[in-house]
Amino acid sequence: MEYTNLSKYQEDLWLCARCGDCSLADKTIASKRDVFMPCAVKNVLGFEAYSARGRIMVMNDLLNGTIDLTDDVLQWLYTCTTCKSCQETCTATAEGIKVPEMTEALRNDLVNAGYELPKHKAIEESIINLGNPYKEEREERLNLFGERDWPETADVVYFVGCTSAYREKEIAKTTVALLDKAGANYTILPEEECCGSVLLRLGHKRAFDDLTKKNIEAIKKTGAKQVVSACAGCFRTWKIDVPKEGYSYDFKVLHITEFLDELVQEGKVAFRSPKPIKITYHDPCHLGRHAEVYEAPRRVIEAVENVELVEMETNKRYAHCCGSGGGVKGSHGELADKIGANRIKEAEETGADLLVTACPFCHRGLVDGAKYGNSILEVLDLPEFLLPLMVEATGMREVGESPLKTEFMAYLSNHPKIFDGLKKDAVIDYDIEGDRFHLVIAKKGQVVVHPIRAENADVELTFSEGAVRKLVTFESEEEYAKQFGLFFKEPTDDEWIKFNLRLNLVKLLMKGYRKFAQKAGLI
Repeated sequence: MEYTNLSKYQEDLWLCARCGDCSLADKTIASKRDVFMPCAVKNVLGFEAYSARGRIMVMNDLLNGTIDLTDDVLQWLYTCTTCKSCQETCTATAEGIKVPEMTEALRNDLVNAGYELPKHKAIEESIINLGNPYKEEREERLNLFGERDWPETADVVYFVGCTSAYREKEIAKTTVALLDKAGANYTILPEEECCGSVLLRLGHKRAFDDLTKKNIEAIKKTGAKQVVSACAGCFRTWKIDVPKEGYSYDFKVLHITEFLDELVQEGKVAFRSPKPIKITYHDPCHLGRHAEVYEAPRRVIEAVENVELVEMETNKRYAHCCGSGGGVKGSHGELADKIGANRIKEAEETGADLLVTACPFCHRGLVDGAKYGNSILEVLDLPEFLLPLMVEATGMREVGESPLKTEFMAYLSNHPKIFDGLKKDAVIDYDIEGDRFHLVIAKKGQVVVHPIRAENADVELTFSEGAVRKLVTFESEEEYAKQFGLFFKEPTDDEWIKFNLRLNLVKLLMKGYRKFAQKAGLI
Protein backbone atom coordinates (compact mmCIF):
# COMPACT_ATOMS: atom_id res chain seq x y z
CA MET A 1 0.00 0.00 0.00
CA GLU A 2 1.44 3.39 -1.03
CA TYR A 3 0.31 6.42 0.91
CA THR A 4 1.03 9.05 -1.72
CA ASN A 5 -1.02 11.86 -0.15
CA LEU A 6 -0.47 11.07 3.53
CA SER A 7 3.30 10.80 3.06
CA LYS A 8 3.37 14.53 2.24
CA TYR A 9 2.63 15.11 5.93
CA GLN A 10 5.26 12.66 7.24
CA GLU A 11 7.43 15.33 8.86
CA ASP A 12 4.40 17.06 10.38
CA LEU A 13 3.27 13.81 11.96
CA TRP A 14 6.50 13.68 14.00
CA LEU A 15 5.85 17.16 15.45
CA CYS A 16 3.31 15.70 17.86
CA ALA A 17 4.77 15.67 21.40
CA ARG A 18 1.91 13.51 22.76
CA CYS A 19 0.93 16.28 25.22
CA GLY A 20 -2.74 15.34 25.04
CA ASP A 21 -4.06 18.92 24.87
CA CYS A 22 -6.08 17.86 21.80
CA SER A 23 -8.20 15.48 23.88
CA LEU A 24 -7.82 16.42 27.55
CA ALA A 25 -7.42 20.21 27.61
CA ASP A 26 -9.55 22.15 30.03
CA LYS A 27 -9.87 25.83 30.84
CA THR A 28 -7.27 25.75 33.60
CA ILE A 29 -4.60 23.90 31.62
CA ALA A 30 -5.27 25.89 28.45
CA SER A 31 -4.80 29.34 30.02
CA LYS A 32 -8.34 30.67 30.07
CA ARG A 33 -9.29 29.58 26.58
CA ASP A 34 -12.89 28.44 26.26
CA VAL A 35 -11.70 24.95 25.48
CA PHE A 36 -12.79 21.84 27.30
CA MET A 37 -12.27 18.23 26.16
CA PRO A 38 -12.06 19.42 22.53
CA CYS A 39 -12.40 16.10 20.65
CA ALA A 40 -16.15 15.45 20.44
CA VAL A 41 -15.54 11.94 19.06
CA LYS A 42 -13.11 10.88 21.78
CA ASN A 43 -15.50 12.30 24.40
CA VAL A 44 -18.01 9.63 23.29
CA LEU A 45 -15.80 6.68 22.35
CA GLY A 46 -13.24 7.19 25.10
CA PHE A 47 -10.23 5.44 23.57
CA GLU A 48 -7.08 7.39 22.75
CA ALA A 49 -7.05 6.13 19.15
CA TYR A 50 -9.96 8.50 18.46
CA SER A 51 -8.13 11.63 19.67
CA ALA A 52 -5.73 13.55 17.44
CA ARG A 53 -2.58 12.20 19.07
CA GLY A 54 -3.93 8.66 18.75
CA ARG A 55 -4.79 9.21 15.10
CA ILE A 56 -1.30 10.58 14.49
CA MET A 57 0.23 7.46 16.05
CA VAL A 58 -1.89 5.20 13.84
CA MET A 59 -0.99 7.22 10.72
CA ASN A 60 2.70 6.94 11.55
CA ASP A 61 2.33 3.19 12.03
CA LEU A 62 0.58 2.86 8.68
CA LEU A 63 3.33 4.81 6.92
CA ASN A 64 6.16 2.80 8.42
CA GLY A 65 4.34 -0.53 8.02
CA THR A 66 4.05 -1.31 11.72
CA ILE A 67 0.35 -2.03 11.27
CA ASP A 68 -1.52 -3.32 8.24
CA LEU A 69 -4.55 -1.81 6.62
CA THR A 70 -7.63 -3.73 7.79
CA ASP A 71 -11.37 -3.17 7.81
CA ASP A 72 -11.07 -1.99 11.42
CA VAL A 73 -8.63 0.70 10.34
CA LEU A 74 -10.98 1.73 7.53
CA GLN A 75 -13.89 2.06 9.95
CA TRP A 76 -11.71 3.98 12.42
CA LEU A 77 -10.67 6.42 9.71
CA TYR A 78 -14.27 7.47 9.10
CA THR A 79 -15.04 8.22 12.76
CA CYS A 80 -13.31 11.61 12.49
CA THR A 81 -15.61 14.57 11.81
CA THR A 82 -12.60 16.62 10.56
CA CYS A 83 -13.97 19.45 12.71
CA LYS A 84 -10.47 20.96 13.26
CA SER A 85 -10.96 21.37 17.02
CA CYS A 86 -7.77 19.40 17.72
CA GLN A 87 -5.76 21.61 15.37
CA GLU A 88 -7.01 24.80 17.04
CA THR A 89 -6.04 23.44 20.45
CA CYS A 90 -2.65 22.10 19.36
CA THR A 91 0.43 24.18 20.25
CA ALA A 92 3.05 22.06 18.46
CA THR A 93 3.18 24.74 15.75
CA ALA A 94 1.57 28.12 15.17
CA GLU A 95 -1.07 26.53 12.95
CA GLY A 96 -1.35 23.33 14.97
CA ILE A 97 -0.82 19.88 13.46
CA LYS A 98 -3.23 19.59 10.52
CA VAL A 99 -4.97 16.36 11.48
CA PRO A 100 -8.12 17.11 9.40
CA GLU A 101 -6.01 17.53 6.25
CA MET A 102 -4.04 14.38 7.07
CA THR A 103 -7.25 12.44 7.62
CA GLU A 104 -8.64 13.49 4.24
CA ALA A 105 -5.29 12.70 2.59
CA LEU A 106 -5.31 9.19 4.05
CA ARG A 107 -8.92 8.70 2.99
CA ASN A 108 -8.00 9.76 -0.53
CA ASP A 109 -5.09 7.29 -0.59
CA LEU A 110 -7.37 4.45 0.48
CA VAL A 111 -10.07 5.33 -2.05
CA ASN A 112 -7.48 5.52 -4.84
CA ALA A 113 -6.25 2.06 -3.82
CA GLY A 114 -9.78 0.62 -3.91
CA TYR A 115 -10.48 0.65 -0.16
CA GLU A 116 -13.79 2.39 0.45
CA LEU A 117 -17.03 1.97 2.33
CA PRO A 118 -19.97 0.81 0.15
CA LYS A 119 -22.07 3.73 1.47
CA HIS A 120 -19.48 6.21 0.28
CA LYS A 121 -19.18 4.61 -3.14
CA ALA A 122 -22.95 4.91 -3.52
CA ILE A 123 -22.76 8.60 -2.54
CA GLU A 124 -20.12 9.25 -5.19
CA GLU A 125 -22.15 7.47 -7.87
CA SER A 126 -25.27 9.41 -6.93
CA ILE A 127 -23.41 12.72 -7.22
CA ILE A 128 -21.97 11.79 -10.59
CA ASN A 129 -25.26 10.51 -12.03
CA LEU A 130 -27.83 12.74 -10.30
CA GLY A 131 -25.88 15.79 -9.10
CA ASN A 132 -26.61 15.12 -5.42
CA PRO A 133 -25.59 12.55 -2.78
CA TYR A 134 -29.16 11.59 -1.83
CA LYS A 135 -30.16 9.55 -4.90
CA GLU A 136 -32.85 12.12 -5.68
CA GLU A 137 -33.96 12.96 -9.22
CA ARG A 138 -32.58 16.28 -10.47
CA GLU A 139 -35.96 17.61 -11.59
CA GLU A 140 -37.26 17.34 -8.03
CA ARG A 141 -34.71 19.84 -6.72
CA LEU A 142 -36.62 23.07 -7.26
CA ASN A 143 -40.10 21.71 -6.54
CA LEU A 144 -39.91 22.93 -2.95
CA PHE A 145 -40.10 26.53 -4.22
CA GLY A 146 -43.32 25.92 -6.13
CA GLU A 147 -44.11 27.24 -9.57
CA ARG A 148 -41.63 30.03 -10.08
CA ASP A 149 -39.53 31.42 -12.92
CA TRP A 150 -35.97 32.23 -11.91
CA PRO A 151 -34.17 35.13 -13.68
CA GLU A 152 -31.37 34.15 -16.06
CA THR A 153 -29.21 36.99 -14.73
CA ALA A 154 -28.96 38.60 -11.30
CA ASP A 155 -26.52 40.29 -8.91
CA VAL A 156 -26.64 37.37 -6.49
CA VAL A 157 -26.82 33.59 -6.89
CA TYR A 158 -28.33 31.68 -3.99
CA PHE A 159 -26.46 28.38 -4.05
CA VAL A 160 -29.05 26.11 -2.45
CA GLY A 161 -26.91 23.02 -1.79
CA CYS A 162 -28.06 19.41 -1.78
CA THR A 163 -28.92 19.01 1.90
CA SER A 164 -31.19 22.08 1.96
CA ALA A 165 -32.79 21.13 -1.36
CA TYR A 166 -33.52 17.49 -0.56
CA ARG A 167 -33.47 16.99 3.21
CA GLU A 168 -33.59 20.23 5.24
CA LYS A 169 -36.06 21.87 2.89
CA GLU A 170 -37.37 24.40 5.41
CA ILE A 171 -33.94 26.04 5.45
CA ALA A 172 -34.04 26.54 1.67
CA LYS A 173 -37.63 27.82 1.77
CA THR A 174 -36.99 30.33 4.56
CA THR A 175 -33.75 31.53 2.95
CA VAL A 176 -35.61 32.27 -0.28
CA ALA A 177 -38.39 34.00 1.66
CA LEU A 178 -35.83 36.15 3.50
CA LEU A 179 -34.12 37.12 0.25
CA ASP A 180 -37.52 37.97 -1.27
CA LYS A 181 -38.59 40.14 1.68
CA ALA A 182 -35.18 41.85 1.72
CA GLY A 183 -35.64 42.81 -1.93
CA ALA A 184 -32.46 41.05 -3.05
CA ASN A 185 -31.74 40.85 -6.78
CA TYR A 186 -30.98 37.14 -6.90
CA THR A 187 -31.53 33.92 -8.77
CA ILE A 188 -30.98 30.18 -8.40
CA LEU A 189 -29.08 27.85 -10.73
CA PRO A 190 -31.63 25.51 -12.36
CA GLU A 191 -28.88 22.96 -13.05
CA GLU A 192 -26.95 23.37 -9.82
CA GLU A 193 -24.54 20.50 -9.17
CA CYS A 194 -23.42 19.27 -5.76
CA CYS A 195 -20.64 21.55 -4.48
CA GLY A 196 -18.49 18.46 -3.88
CA SER A 197 -17.86 19.02 -0.19
CA VAL A 198 -18.89 15.49 0.74
CA LEU A 199 -16.52 14.07 -1.88
CA LEU A 200 -13.55 15.96 -0.45
CA ARG A 201 -14.41 14.99 3.12
CA LEU A 202 -14.69 11.30 2.21
CA GLY A 203 -11.59 11.19 0.04
CA HIS A 204 -13.52 10.71 -3.21
CA LYS A 205 -11.98 13.55 -5.21
CA ARG A 206 -12.35 12.08 -8.70
CA ALA A 207 -15.64 13.80 -9.57
CA PHE A 208 -14.87 17.12 -7.85
CA ASP A 209 -13.22 18.79 -10.84
CA ASP A 210 -16.14 18.20 -13.21
CA LEU A 211 -18.70 19.46 -10.68
CA THR A 212 -16.72 22.60 -9.95
CA LYS A 213 -16.21 23.49 -13.61
CA LYS A 214 -19.93 23.12 -14.34
CA ASN A 215 -20.97 25.23 -11.34
CA ILE A 216 -18.49 28.02 -12.07
CA GLU A 217 -19.66 28.24 -15.69
CA ALA A 218 -23.32 28.29 -14.61
CA ILE A 219 -22.66 31.12 -12.16
CA LYS A 220 -20.70 33.11 -14.74
CA LYS A 221 -23.69 32.95 -17.11
CA THR A 222 -25.84 34.74 -14.53
CA GLY A 223 -23.41 37.66 -14.29
CA ALA A 224 -23.64 37.44 -10.49
CA LYS A 225 -21.21 39.41 -8.36
CA GLN A 226 -21.98 37.39 -5.25
CA VAL A 227 -22.74 33.77 -4.41
CA VAL A 228 -24.64 33.26 -1.16
CA SER A 229 -25.06 29.91 0.59
CA ALA A 230 -27.02 28.97 3.69
CA CYS A 231 -25.05 25.72 3.94
CA ALA A 232 -21.80 25.94 5.90
CA GLY A 233 -20.40 22.99 3.91
CA CYS A 234 -21.12 24.60 0.54
CA PHE A 235 -19.74 27.91 1.81
CA ARG A 236 -16.49 26.35 3.03
CA THR A 237 -16.11 24.47 -0.25
CA TRP A 238 -16.56 27.58 -2.40
CA LYS A 239 -14.57 29.87 -0.13
CA ILE A 240 -11.63 27.59 0.68
CA ASP A 241 -11.58 24.26 -1.15
CA VAL A 242 -12.34 25.41 -4.69
CA PRO A 243 -9.43 27.92 -4.78
CA LYS A 244 -7.22 25.38 -2.97
CA GLU A 245 -7.94 22.84 -5.71
CA GLY A 246 -6.71 25.32 -8.30
CA TYR A 247 -9.88 27.07 -9.51
CA SER A 248 -10.47 30.82 -9.65
CA TYR A 249 -13.63 32.89 -9.97
CA ASP A 250 -14.49 36.59 -10.00
CA PHE A 251 -17.50 36.57 -7.69
CA LYS A 252 -17.61 37.06 -3.92
CA VAL A 253 -18.70 34.13 -1.77
CA LEU A 254 -20.79 34.88 1.34
CA HIS A 255 -22.57 32.76 3.89
CA ILE A 256 -26.18 33.81 4.45
CA THR A 257 -25.20 35.08 7.92
CA GLU A 258 -22.66 37.45 6.34
CA PHE A 259 -25.15 38.58 3.69
CA LEU A 260 -27.83 39.30 6.30
CA ASP A 261 -25.29 40.99 8.56
CA GLU A 262 -24.46 43.44 5.78
CA LEU A 263 -28.16 44.17 5.24
CA VAL A 264 -28.68 44.72 8.97
CA GLN A 265 -25.69 47.07 9.22
CA GLU A 266 -26.97 49.02 6.20
CA GLY A 267 -30.42 49.33 7.78
CA LYS A 268 -32.13 47.41 4.97
CA VAL A 269 -33.61 44.64 7.14
CA ALA A 270 -34.72 44.48 10.76
CA PHE A 271 -36.01 41.83 13.15
CA ARG A 272 -38.08 41.94 16.33
CA SER A 273 -39.26 39.20 18.67
CA PRO A 274 -42.78 39.77 20.12
CA LYS A 275 -41.52 38.59 23.52
CA PRO A 276 -38.15 38.34 25.29
CA ILE A 277 -36.24 35.22 24.30
CA LYS A 278 -32.84 33.82 25.26
CA ILE A 279 -30.82 32.29 22.41
CA THR A 280 -27.63 30.25 22.34
CA TYR A 281 -25.72 29.78 19.10
CA HIS A 282 -23.85 26.71 17.84
CA ASP A 283 -20.85 27.45 15.59
CA PRO A 284 -20.78 25.09 12.58
CA CYS A 285 -17.24 23.75 12.10
CA HIS A 286 -17.21 24.55 8.37
CA LEU A 287 -18.34 28.12 9.02
CA GLY A 288 -16.32 28.76 12.16
CA ARG A 289 -13.00 26.95 12.53
CA HIS A 290 -12.53 26.26 8.81
CA ALA A 291 -13.73 29.62 7.42
CA GLU A 292 -13.41 31.81 10.55
CA VAL A 293 -16.87 33.36 10.41
CA TYR A 294 -17.84 33.88 14.04
CA GLU A 295 -19.20 37.37 14.50
CA ALA A 296 -21.65 37.79 11.59
CA PRO A 297 -24.22 35.27 12.91
CA ARG A 298 -23.87 36.70 16.42
CA ARG A 299 -24.36 40.27 15.20
CA VAL A 300 -27.50 39.22 13.32
CA ILE A 301 -28.92 37.43 16.37
CA GLU A 302 -28.10 40.36 18.65
CA ALA A 303 -29.74 42.75 16.17
CA VAL A 304 -33.12 41.08 16.82
CA GLU A 305 -34.99 43.22 19.33
CA ASN A 306 -36.03 41.40 22.49
CA VAL A 307 -33.36 38.71 22.05
CA GLU A 308 -30.52 37.92 24.43
CA LEU A 309 -27.57 35.86 23.17
CA VAL A 310 -25.90 33.59 25.73
CA GLU A 311 -22.79 31.58 24.93
CA MET A 312 -22.22 27.89 25.59
CA GLU A 313 -19.22 26.77 27.63
CA THR A 314 -17.32 26.07 24.40
CA ASN A 315 -17.91 28.54 21.58
CA LYS A 316 -16.42 30.17 18.51
CA ARG A 317 -12.95 28.73 17.77
CA TYR A 318 -13.29 26.11 20.51
CA ALA A 319 -16.95 25.13 20.03
CA HIS A 320 -17.69 21.42 20.27
CA CYS A 321 -18.69 19.74 17.01
CA CYS A 322 -22.30 18.63 16.38
CA GLY A 323 -21.03 15.23 15.18
CA SER A 324 -22.45 15.26 11.64
CA GLY A 325 -19.41 16.30 9.61
CA GLY A 326 -16.68 14.35 7.84
CA GLY A 327 -19.03 11.57 6.77
CA VAL A 328 -19.67 10.44 10.36
CA LYS A 329 -23.43 10.99 10.15
CA GLY A 330 -23.74 8.61 7.22
CA SER A 331 -21.25 5.94 8.27
CA HIS A 332 -21.56 5.99 12.08
CA GLY A 333 -25.02 7.39 12.80
CA GLU A 334 -25.25 6.50 16.48
CA LEU A 335 -21.87 8.09 17.16
CA ALA A 336 -23.11 11.29 15.49
CA ASP A 337 -26.29 11.23 17.60
CA LYS A 338 -24.32 10.82 20.85
CA ILE A 339 -22.05 13.74 19.93
CA GLY A 340 -25.12 15.83 19.07
CA ALA A 341 -26.71 14.91 22.39
CA ASN A 342 -23.60 16.12 24.22
CA ARG A 343 -23.82 19.46 22.44
CA ILE A 344 -27.50 19.73 23.30
CA LYS A 345 -26.67 19.24 27.00
CA GLU A 346 -24.15 22.06 26.74
CA ALA A 347 -26.81 24.28 25.18
CA GLU A 348 -29.31 23.41 27.91
CA GLU A 349 -26.83 24.47 30.58
CA THR A 350 -27.02 28.07 29.32
CA GLY A 351 -30.69 28.28 30.22
CA ALA A 352 -31.50 29.30 26.65
CA ASP A 353 -35.02 28.97 25.26
CA LEU A 354 -33.75 28.09 21.79
CA LEU A 355 -30.64 26.75 20.10
CA VAL A 356 -29.81 28.38 16.76
CA THR A 357 -27.22 27.25 14.25
CA ALA A 358 -26.35 28.13 10.64
CA CYS A 359 -25.82 24.85 8.79
CA PRO A 360 -28.27 22.20 7.55
CA PHE A 361 -25.94 19.39 8.69
CA CYS A 362 -25.66 20.90 12.17
CA HIS A 363 -29.42 21.45 12.30
CA ARG A 364 -30.11 17.80 11.48
CA GLY A 365 -27.36 16.59 13.81
CA LEU A 366 -28.57 18.68 16.73
CA VAL A 367 -32.24 17.81 16.19
CA ASP A 368 -31.31 14.12 16.15
CA GLY A 369 -29.05 14.66 19.15
CA ALA A 370 -31.93 16.21 21.08
CA LYS A 371 -34.12 13.19 20.26
CA TYR A 372 -31.37 10.80 21.27
CA GLY A 373 -30.92 12.59 24.58
CA ASN A 374 -34.67 13.03 25.21
CA SER A 375 -34.32 16.81 25.19
CA ILE A 376 -37.16 19.20 24.44
CA LEU A 377 -34.82 22.07 23.50
CA GLU A 378 -35.93 23.50 20.16
CA VAL A 379 -33.29 23.73 17.43
CA LEU A 380 -33.66 26.13 14.49
CA ASP A 381 -31.43 27.15 11.63
CA LEU A 382 -30.84 30.90 11.52
CA PRO A 383 -33.10 31.65 8.47
CA GLU A 384 -35.90 29.62 10.13
CA PHE A 385 -35.48 31.64 13.31
CA LEU A 386 -35.36 35.02 11.57
CA LEU A 387 -38.15 34.81 8.98
CA PRO A 388 -41.16 35.16 11.32
CA LEU A 389 -39.38 37.98 13.19
CA MET A 390 -38.68 40.16 10.14
CA VAL A 391 -40.18 43.65 10.39
CA GLU A 392 -40.07 46.78 8.27
CA ALA A 393 -36.63 48.35 8.38
CA THR A 394 -36.50 52.01 9.41
CA GLY A 395 -32.93 52.73 8.36
CA MET A 396 -29.64 52.35 10.17
CA ARG A 397 -29.94 52.07 13.91
CA GLU A 398 -28.10 54.59 16.01
CA VAL A 399 -25.86 52.84 18.48
CA GLY A 400 -25.28 54.84 21.62
CA GLU A 401 -21.87 54.82 23.23
CA SER A 402 -21.49 55.14 26.96
CA PRO A 403 -19.22 57.91 28.30
CA LEU A 404 -17.06 55.24 29.97
CA LYS A 405 -16.54 53.39 26.69
CA THR A 406 -15.61 56.65 24.96
CA GLU A 407 -13.19 57.52 27.77
CA PHE A 408 -11.53 54.08 27.69
CA MET A 409 -11.15 54.18 23.89
CA ALA A 410 -9.50 57.62 24.13
CA TYR A 411 -7.22 56.47 26.95
CA LEU A 412 -5.95 53.46 25.00
CA SER A 413 -5.45 55.60 21.87
CA ASN A 414 -3.31 58.02 23.90
CA HIS A 415 -1.23 55.29 25.55
CA PRO A 416 0.14 53.18 22.68
CA LYS A 417 3.14 52.12 24.80
CA ILE A 418 0.78 49.73 26.60
CA PHE A 419 0.98 47.65 23.43
CA ASP A 420 4.76 47.75 22.92
CA GLY A 421 5.93 44.48 21.47
CA LEU A 422 2.72 43.63 19.66
CA LYS A 423 3.10 43.00 15.94
CA LYS A 424 1.23 44.87 13.22
CA ASP A 425 -2.40 43.75 12.80
CA ALA A 426 -2.70 42.27 16.30
CA VAL A 427 -6.36 42.63 17.35
CA ILE A 428 -7.76 42.96 20.88
CA ASP A 429 -11.49 43.03 21.62
CA TYR A 430 -12.74 44.99 24.65
CA ASP A 431 -16.03 44.44 26.46
CA ILE A 432 -17.15 46.71 29.31
CA GLU A 433 -20.00 44.54 30.58
CA GLY A 434 -21.65 44.41 27.14
CA ASP A 435 -20.27 47.63 25.61
CA ARG A 436 -17.87 46.47 22.88
CA PHE A 437 -15.00 47.97 20.88
CA HIS A 438 -11.69 46.72 19.50
CA LEU A 439 -8.15 47.89 18.93
CA VAL A 440 -5.76 47.11 16.08
CA ILE A 441 -2.00 47.63 16.03
CA ALA A 442 -1.39 49.74 12.91
CA LYS A 443 2.39 49.93 13.31
CA LYS A 444 4.93 50.36 16.09
CA GLY A 445 3.74 53.08 18.44
CA GLN A 446 0.38 53.50 16.69
CA VAL A 447 -2.96 51.92 17.51
CA VAL A 448 -6.38 52.35 15.92
CA VAL A 449 -9.52 51.95 18.01
CA HIS A 450 -12.86 50.98 16.42
CA PRO A 451 -16.18 51.40 18.30
CA ILE A 452 -17.49 47.90 17.37
CA ARG A 453 -16.59 44.32 18.27
CA ALA A 454 -13.70 42.70 16.44
CA GLU A 455 -14.39 40.27 13.60
CA ASN A 456 -11.67 37.83 14.69
CA ALA A 457 -9.81 39.00 17.77
CA ASP A 458 -6.60 37.46 19.09
CA VAL A 459 -7.74 38.12 22.65
CA GLU A 460 -11.11 39.11 24.11
CA LEU A 461 -10.99 41.17 27.32
CA THR A 462 -13.98 41.78 29.58
CA PHE A 463 -13.84 44.53 32.22
CA SER A 464 -16.07 45.58 35.07
CA GLU A 465 -16.95 49.25 34.99
CA GLY A 466 -15.08 49.73 38.26
CA ALA A 467 -11.89 48.28 36.77
CA VAL A 468 -12.06 50.61 33.76
CA ARG A 469 -12.65 53.68 35.93
CA LYS A 470 -9.48 52.92 37.86
CA LEU A 471 -7.33 51.94 34.88
CA VAL A 472 -7.97 55.20 33.00
CA THR A 473 -6.54 57.19 35.92
CA PHE A 474 -2.99 55.90 35.40
CA GLU A 475 -0.51 58.10 33.54
CA SER A 476 2.10 55.35 33.43
CA GLU A 477 1.73 52.38 31.10
CA GLU A 478 3.64 50.26 33.62
CA GLU A 479 1.11 51.11 36.34
CA TYR A 480 -1.72 50.22 33.94
CA ALA A 481 -0.17 46.83 33.21
CA LYS A 482 0.49 46.06 36.87
CA GLN A 483 -3.08 46.96 37.89
CA PHE A 484 -4.46 45.00 34.92
CA GLY A 485 -2.70 41.91 36.25
CA LEU A 486 -4.01 42.47 39.77
CA PHE A 487 -7.59 42.85 38.55
CA PHE A 488 -7.23 39.49 36.82
CA LYS A 489 -5.41 37.63 39.58
CA GLU A 490 -7.10 39.26 42.59
CA PRO A 491 -10.60 40.30 41.41
CA THR A 492 -13.25 41.83 43.65
CA ASP A 493 -16.99 42.06 43.09
CA ASP A 494 -16.61 45.58 41.64
CA GLU A 495 -13.18 45.49 40.04
CA TRP A 496 -12.25 42.56 37.82
CA ILE A 497 -10.94 41.54 34.42
CA LYS A 498 -11.57 38.34 32.49
CA PHE A 499 -10.02 37.28 29.21
CA ASN A 500 -10.34 34.63 26.54
CA LEU A 501 -7.48 33.68 24.26
CA ARG A 502 -8.85 33.21 20.77
CA LEU A 503 -5.60 31.93 19.28
CA ASN A 504 -3.31 29.19 20.47
CA LEU A 505 -0.39 30.14 22.69
CA VAL A 506 2.24 29.78 19.97
CA LYS A 507 0.43 32.25 17.71
CA LEU A 508 -0.04 34.70 20.59
CA LEU A 509 3.66 34.59 21.46
CA MET A 510 4.56 35.12 17.79
CA LYS A 511 2.30 38.18 17.73
CA GLY A 512 4.19 39.68 20.69
CA TYR A 513 1.79 39.28 23.60
CA ARG A 514 4.56 38.01 25.92
CA LYS A 515 5.85 41.50 26.78
CA PHE A 516 2.57 42.83 28.18
CA ALA A 517 1.84 39.54 29.93
CA GLN A 518 5.19 39.80 31.70
CA LYS A 519 4.62 43.44 32.70
CA ALA A 520 1.19 42.49 34.05
CA GLY A 521 2.67 39.60 36.00
CA LEU A 522 0.60 37.03 34.12
CA ILE A 523 3.63 34.94 33.15
